[in-house]
Amino acid sequence: MWHQSSASLLLALVAPSITYAAAMAQRDDSVGNAVVNLSQNNGAATFLGSGFIYGFPDNGTSAEDNIPDYFLTDIKFRACRGGGAQIDAVGWASGGYDGYIGRFYSALSNYRSARKYDGEFILMLSDLWGAQGGATAASVFPGDNGNWTEMELFLDQVISDIKSNDILEGLIVDIWNEPDLETFWYPDWSQYVEYFVKATQYLRANYPDLPVEGPSMANSPSTDNTNWQAWMSSISGNDTIPDRFSWHQIGSWQREPDVTVPAFTSLRETYSVAERPIDVNEYAWPSEQNPANSIFYLSQFERHNIRALRANWGGGSNLHNYMASLIYADGSGYYPNGDWQLYKYYGGMLGDRIATTASSDLLFDAFAAVSDGNILKVIAGTRTVQASYDLIITGFSKYGLATEGTLDVQSYRFDWSGSEVQIDSPVDLGKASYGYSSDTLTITLNPPTNSTGYAFEIQL
Repeated sequence: MWHQSSASLLLALVAPSITYAAAMAQRDDSVGNAVVNLSQNNGAATFLGSGFIYGFPDNGTSAEDNIPDYFLTDIKFRACRGGGAQIDAVGWASGGYDGYIGRFYSALSNYRSARKYDGEFILMLSDLWGAQGGATAASVFPGDNGNWTEMELFLDQVISDIKSNDILEGLIVDIWNEPDLETFWYPDWSQYVEYFVKATQYLRANYPDLPVEGPSMANSPSTDNTNWQAWMSSISGNDTIPDRFSWHQIGSWQREPDVTVPAFTSLRETYSVAERPIDVNEYAWPSEQNPANSIFYLSQFERHNIRALRANWGGGSNLHNYMASLIYADGSGYYPNGDWQLYKYYGGMLGDRIATTASSDLLFDAFAAVSDGNILKVIAGTRTVQASYDLIITGFSKYGLATEGTLDVQSYRFDWSGSEVQIDSPVDLGKASYGYSSDTLTITLNPPTNSTGYAFEIQL
């Protein structure tokens, strides 16, 4: 899903009011709380949410060489997704090989950019085909009129180009993007389901080592969604379960992994479909791409062990740049915005992930990690609301601390002034000593905007 986003409004930021309570009881002015439970370890931090769709400048068939490396390495970049959309080459369906090869070269450049930083690359067959949005009844799709020959010719070419360019390592093939939206798949759903099965079987028969993912639906899993039901039924028992499941989490109307993952698990169990890793290969509506919302999404993905890639709302050449609105550029070169600063901090959250729980209204969440030096780092943010929430940290005694006393807390604030506005660092709110009791510390956040994020550090 790609759109040209409008310019963000410059927000006036004022210092937040951050107060600390010594007990677990919720403050009267707080509307909910998220919990960090130091007694539970969720495994090593691997920066699951540090990926994006497109976002690399094309450079022929070579890796891009314009964006300074630290913009990728500092955020612990994990994965990219692309297929040559919105360039002059029109794709296979309307341009044959000549329309396809330019898109493949764009994807090849993006693949090599991802591998430059040890990231994986998700190759979008739909973009190579030419289905990048705006489909009509006149558009050509695999399986039209029951004819699958063109699909096989297309897949033969893709396989040949993957092999001839030796790009199997770190590659995943995405069977189709957002097939549940008519703009990306105009025929009826049954044709898509048949395509998914046939394409997966054909790829596995002709290149067994090539991993695939799907269904990459725009609508996240729901037990009453008939498209999800039909797709699950179609892959059950016929060796077409993808190597990675995928879908999108874009906007509050698509809920959040705390809700969608249990629904997906229920669907799998209903249709006897085996478990596989999950990619949310696009996340966040344009208004959700800011520090507060990014923290919310990252917290959800980390809790459910989901690898995730930021959606890219740029159009044309802007789609192929700026790391999905994490950075921007002027005549002096690339520079970071406030959201990149948040991802940089996230990329520095080394060590073991700590169990967290979102607020009961699912509008406030936190991610936490403890480094080898027993330094606790926590990021906390809201989902597009400006309201007071409590961050509750409990279980200090696991690290040999008393169940009551005082703790020094270092605090930071992540501001946001739009994707094109340079922000060079988070705001250092200083270190102070705060009381806690009953093995629990409560921090009340009163963000000045619905896009402001926070980080806290405690030596355990």
